[in-house]
Amino acid sequence: MTTPFRMEKLAKLPLSYGAIYKILLDRRSLPDYVFSWLKHSGFGDAILIIQRGLSSTLPLIMVGAFVLMLRNFPVPQFRILLSRVLGPEWLTVTEDIVAGSFGIAALAVLFSISGTMARHANQKHRDTFVCPILAGIVSLSCYFIIAPHDATMLRPLFSLDRGLLFSIVIAFSSCGLLLRLARIKTLQMPFKDTGHDPIIRSTLTVLPAGTATIAAFGIFKAVLVFSGLPDIHTLITHSFIPLVTHLGELGFNILYVFFSQLLWFLGTHGPNMLFAIEQNVLVPAGQANADAIAHGLQPVFIITKSFYDTFSSAGGSGSTLSLILAIFWKSKNTGNRKLCFFGMFPALFNVNEPLLFGLPLIFNPIYLIPFLLTPLLQSLAAYGATAMGILPYTAGTIPWTTPVLFSGYLSTGSLIGPLFQLALILLGALLYAPFVELDDSIQEEQGRQNMAALLKAASGCAPGPHGQKCMGLGGEQGRLAKTLAGDLATALKHGEQLYVVYQPQFNGTGDHIMGVEALLRWKHPTYGMIPPPITVALAEDSGNMDKLGMLVLSEACAHRAVWRKTVSEHMRIAVNLSPHQLHNTNLVHNVMAVLQKTELPPSLLELEISESSILDPTPTLMDTITRLQKLGIRLAIDDFGMGHTSLRCLKAIPLHTLKIDRSLTIGEPGNINDQIIRSIIDLGNTLRMTTIIEGVETGEQVERFRKLGCDFFQGFFFSRPVPAEALYALLKQTKTAAVQSLAG
Repeated sequence: MTTPFRMEKLAKLPLSYGAIYKILLDRRSLPDYVFSWLKHSGFGDAILIIQRGLSSTLPLIMVGAFVLMLRNFPVPQFRILLSRVLGPEWLTVTEDIVAGSFGIAALAVLFSISGTMARHANQKHRDTFVCPILAGIVSLSCYFIIAPHDATMLRPLFSLDRGLLFSIVIAFSSCGLLLRLARIKTLQMPFKDTGHDPIIRSTLTVLPAGTATIAAFGIFKAVLVFSGLPDIHTLITHSFIPLVTHLGELGFNILYVFFSQLLWFLGTHGPNMLFAIEQNVLVPAGQANADAIAHGLQPVFIITKSFYDTFSSAGGSGSTLSLILAIFWKSKNTGNRKLCFFGMFPALFNVNEPLLFGLPLIFNPIYLIPFLLTPLLQSLAAYGATAMGILPYTAGTIPWTTPVLFSGYLSTGSLIGPLFQLALILLGALLYAPFVELDDSIQEEQGRQNMAALLKAASGCAPGPHGQKCMGLGGEQGRLAKTLAGDLATALKHGEQLYVVYQPQFNGTGDHIMGVEALLRWKHPTYGMIPPPITVALAEDSGNMDKLGMLVLSEACAHRAVWRKTVSEHMRIAVNLSPHQLHNTNLVHNVMAVLQKTELPPSLLELEISESSILDPTPTLMDTITRLQKLGIRLAIDDFGMGHTSLRCLKAIPLHTLKIDRSLTIGEPGNINDQIIRSIIDLGNTLRMTTIIEGVETGEQVERFRKLGCDFFQGFFFSRPVPAEALYALLKQTKTAAVQSLAG
């Protein structure tokens, strides 16, 4: 297990080759190392901001990918059919849709990343607030200042093909500068007490910072203009072409695939950036092969555009189909699996933007190695197979949207082509698989830490911001809470994921079950088992506590009604009531409705309430409790001994059972807790209440508390919470009998 010292040391020091070697040797700790490094190095925040910015543009990406696939469908007859049915105007409409989605996606990413950076900074630095919309506007201004003034060069920068990397760089640099300047006190305008709208006040306060940021980019543009530096597209193209003439075909293949994938990983369309290479080298080579075949000659070029499209980019850049297969094979993340399901159809036509921006792959360090290595190894394998005569030479050009397997046959003219494609996809899946598992492990670790923070907040007594324990939190925890709250509402609506387990309450000898407590469980499809305190807190935060409570009550009463014919008539079912439920004026009506529906006698139901619920017994609360008692329902106070309840409340409220909190069972025999437990038991006997000790885990505890006068126990020593079927088997096994002292 990785120690905190080692993880902290890794976070402070650069990753040397020796450190990487040690990490790879200890594969079990690899997720811990990676997660710790991402968390503490600051690089993780940047990645998170980019990922959220990219995911915000997914509606544009999904629409653009689908329409682009239709416009470039590899079967001409299908496009002709659409023109006949819809008219030739469909091409104009789809062109406008692509222009309004893919064509402006880079601008959308710029605005989204800037706003995300501002929200992230606002959570870390509470003393200064920068409106996310203002951050986006400032970044947009800086973008147009730095962008080329020539309209023919400017418009392509709006799109994903050319402008994504440019937008990301401008967003981080401009918004980063704005946020730093906004925290300088001397640059803050004295408008914090002006007006009634806090957004307007905060905007006026950081006005000098925004102005200074735009001015700084204006100065930088002047430097660029006077220095005469070329744009990045021209720089890459003119630097790459001379290398081609000095490399053999194999060396060119390695260099071209590597740089193409690297550019894609950095957020810019690799083949488009290397378009001059494609037009001057790859396309002519394919045409030369086609001419040679037409004249009955042997083709001479292995590396062609068809070769690259067919064998090193199945499903799009990064050989996305291999990744999809690896995720379906290895990933436990249902969200990623669903995304792959929706992205699989476009990927068959080599349109993979939904996955590039959805997972995402771009700027994702977890997938950097397989994203670069998979296409490279696939192209090398295809190169070797072609050189050895196993795989036919590729010739001519095929539409880039030609589906996998079809493209293999069309480019080679042989069934060996699609078979080799399939083998390469499987090879790619093997390369991606360990990184998919690593990504799952890191996401799980991050989820566990966020869930632990939610559990701490949910278990606390004091409500959080806006009166919400979990949903009022900021940062990752708040977002997770809001997501889970929505999932909980869906689970309640459809009756899925939520279920009830039961923990029996035994006598001291363990041969009689005098009652069972119904406990809620939530098995989330992505996050697994959600701790009950979080579930209850989310239900209270989102206004679903009554629905959740009635679900537990209905299921528990239904099970107890089924057991009536085979278990003791005195065995009661205990159900917890939250403070919110207890103060609901419709509680008595709802409980009566459940009892009537399940035909369960009220005397077999015991409702457990917490100490804090009766700390201030209002007239409405007392009326509810009195009405429940008149129905014949028993009342128990849960977690007794935490120090809230006064003797006056115990005397005023007609309780039947005291459940001693498990915190009092911790410690050595003879300590102060034993004296408190003895006093509570004596108090219960005086008030004619049944006393149950919770959290009993050892036989020594049973003997110890029996000597203190307790006769009834609940805890793991006797039984963990079990499903209804397992409890029924346990009831028959122990030959349950009623505890006569509770019969009244």
